[in-house]
Formats: sequence, C-alpha cells, structure tokens
Amino acid sequence: MSMKKVLLATVFLAAGSMGAEAADGRWYIGAGAGANWIDNIAGSDTVGTPWDAEFDTGYIIHLNGGFAYDSGWRVELEGAYRDNEGDFDIAVTQSTLFANVLYDFELSEKFDLTLGAGIGGVYVDTDGTGLTGDDWTVGFQGIAGLGLELTDNLEAFLEYRIMYHDSASLVGNIGVGPYGFEDTFINHSATIGLRYFFGTTPAPVVETPPPVVEDVAPKTFIVFFDFNKSNLTAEAQAVVAEASEAFKAGANVVLVVGHTDTVGSAGYNQKLSERRAASVKAEMVRLGVPSDVITTEGRGFSEPLVPTGPGVKEPQNRRAVIELK
Repeated sequence: MSMKKVLLATVFLAAGSMGAEAADGRWYIGAGAGANWIDNIAGSDTVGTPWDAEFDTGYIIHLNGGFAYDSGWRVELEGAYRDNEGDFDIAVTQSTLFANVLYDFELSEKFDLTLGAGIGGVYVDTDGTGLTGDDWTVGFQGIAGLGLELTDNLEAFLEYRIMYHDSASLVGNIGVGPYGFEDTFINHSATIGLRYFFGTTPAPVVETPPPVVEDVAPKTFIVFFDFNKSNLTAEAQAVVAEASEAFKAGANVVLVVGHTDTVGSAGYNQKLSERRAASVKAEMVRLGVPSDVITTEGRGFSEPLVPTGPGVKEPQNRRAVIELK
C-alpha cells in the first residue's frame, strides 16, 4: 500500500470516528511542546562496516483536534514536528500526521489519566555532511498523560509519547562510499500543553426519587341507634364529631353505611338503614365536612355485626359505620 493511501485511510478513519453529534460530547483543540529523544540508530557503509549515530536531545511541537465523548473516549488528529541533531553533523526532522484513540480515566474531580495509541504517516528528512535524504514511512505511537482541569473549557496536560517507524531510505557519502540507516527509529517525547473544549459540560442528571406515598389505613367509627330510630343520640353525636375532626386532619372521602337489626321486613329495614346513614351525613355536613365527599349506603339487616336469627332486637346491629379514607 502506498503512503498516500495510508494517509488517506488514516484521515478518513479519524474523521469518521469523530463524526458524532454534539450531544454525545464536545469538540476540542490542543497544542503542546517539549523535549524529544531518538534512540541510537545503527547503519553500515558499502563494505559492511557497522556504525552508530547518537542523537542529542531535540524538541517536539504538536497540534491536536478531536472529539471527546461523554463516556471518556477521545478520537483526534495530531500533527507533530520533531527536530534532533546527532553524530556526523546529522540533523533529522520528522513530520507526522497521526490518528489517535484515547481514553481519559477520571482520577478525581480535577485530574484525569490518559492512555491511548495512534497510527499515521511520518515524513523523515535528514541533512548532514555529504548527506541528503527524505522519505515517507508508516509510524505508530503510544501515549500516556495526566490532565488537570483548569476551567470547564480549559485543561492543562503533561504527556509522554513513544513513537517508532521503520528506517527510511536515507543515504550519504561519509566514509567508504554510501551508507544507510538500517535500524528502526524510536522517539521518546515529553510535552506540556493546553487543551480547549468547545461548548459546556452537560450538567449531571440527578434522579429525583418518586414521592413516598404513605399507605394510610382507613379509619372506622361506629354510631349506634335506638330501636327503630334514625335520630342521633348524644353519644352518637359525639362519635360523629370525632369522625368529622379526623376527616379534617387528613382524610379525603367518607363512606357511611347504615344497618338494622332483624326485627321487621327487609324492605322496611332497608329504608331505615338508609335514613340512619343520611342522619350521620347531615351531622357531618353541619360540622364542616363537604357534602360531596360523603357517600351513603343502606344495607338493612344483611350484614349484622352480631349474627342473630330473625326478629331479634340486637343493639349492636342498629348502627351506622363511618369509614374515612
């Protein structure tokens, strides 16, 4: 595969990865600079005599642009320039274009640990005594760093890069005829810089717990009546007053059910039970309970509190039951 195709594939891969909607994260740009070191390079001349080139500390500058996902992943394009000088008055510059994939591990509210890797093209240019040469090759790099959040949009970083690529076709005429590099170029870089994020960080989603609905048990009050009567006695009025106050303290609806003993016909007792329920309702309304929240029913002698046979005057069956909910 030609270098042109490699670079195009790299660019399209990074661009495709970064083609996310803004809602998933934020775009950013960054720049850094620092020191660059090249491991010793081995080579040989035309008669096979080996030699080593040792390089002095050089420098690196890099520019980055990419997309930071809310999940912690980042994808970016990086352009960098490295310059080093070494033995034989050799000067080596390396211009790179990489696509990087990184992940930011949150160490604390302000600090992140970054790990990542990249692939791309490297243009190597050498110059020295009797030496000329330049070439394109494929390079790879690993990245580790620390990020410090300065503001919501600005981050400072300290990063280390190790970048290597195959030896380029670089030859010269020192010593016995032409010589060439035979070793792999390995670069170590330490940089500091700033990264600017566009837009704002989405506010954390705070889940509001559903309101606690207390399961309030219904309150029951029983009003007793005299034989064949539907008017309220003093004792019955006291019970109705207590029920009315309980309603005002937090109930929503009222159900009043009238009952009778087993003396008399079913039809007569049904109407008597309805009158007893109506008497209770009237008293509750008088005491301030809204009429529209009170429902009344009459059940005659069908639901006795004390089971008896027909025709029995049982006082506890002559009643009205008030339920508050």
